[in-house]
Amino acid sequence: MKRNFAKGVLGVFFLSLLVAMVPSANAADANPYGGAKVAPPAPTETILVISKGSVSKNLSMNDLKAMKSSTLVIHEPFVKRVQSFRVIPLKTLFALAGIKGADKVQTIALNDYIYTNTSDNFTTAQGYLAITRSGKAIGYDQGGPIRIIFPDKSKWAKFLDPWNWSLKMIRVG
Repeated sequence: MKRNFAKGVLGVFFLSLLVAMVPSANAADANPYGGAKVAPPAPTETILVISKGSVSKNLSMNDLKAMKSSTLVIHEPFVKRVQSFRVIPLKTLFALAGIKGADKVQTIALNDYIYTNTSDNFTTAQGYLAITRSGKAIGYDQGGPIRIIFPDKSKWAKFLDPWNWSLKMIRVG
C-alpha cells in the first residue's frame, strides 16, 4: 500500500511539472478586443480613402507613417487601460481632401459601421487617427490597422460612437 501511495504522489508531482511546463494563454496573451488574428495589410496597400466631391486620396500605411505624427497616451476605454498610440490629427487628414468646418463627415469601418458628424466637431473633440499602438502595428483583430481615438481630456473621451475601429474611409456624405 505504501508503494502505491508513493507512486501516486510521484505521478501527481510529475503531472504538475508537465502542466507547469506546457505553454498556456494567460491574461497578457489574450486579445482584449476579441476576434481572430488576421494578417496585416501590405505596407503599400490602400487602407484609407479620404474623399470630398471629386477629390479622393488613397493612403497606405507607408503614406500614413510618412506624415507628421505624434504620440498620444490615453486611457483606452474599450480595454480600460493606459495605452500609447502614434497618431495623426484628423484635421490634417481632412485638409488632404479639402474637408472643412460644417462639412458632414462620415467615418466608415471595414464592417460598414458609419459615424457621421461635422468636421468642426471632430476637430474640436481633438480626434486623431491612430496608426500604431506601443510602437507596433494594430492588428485587424484589435481594431486596426488604423482607428479613430480621442485624448482623455476630449469631450468625446467617453462618447464611444465616434471611436471608429478598422477605419477604411473618411468622406463628406
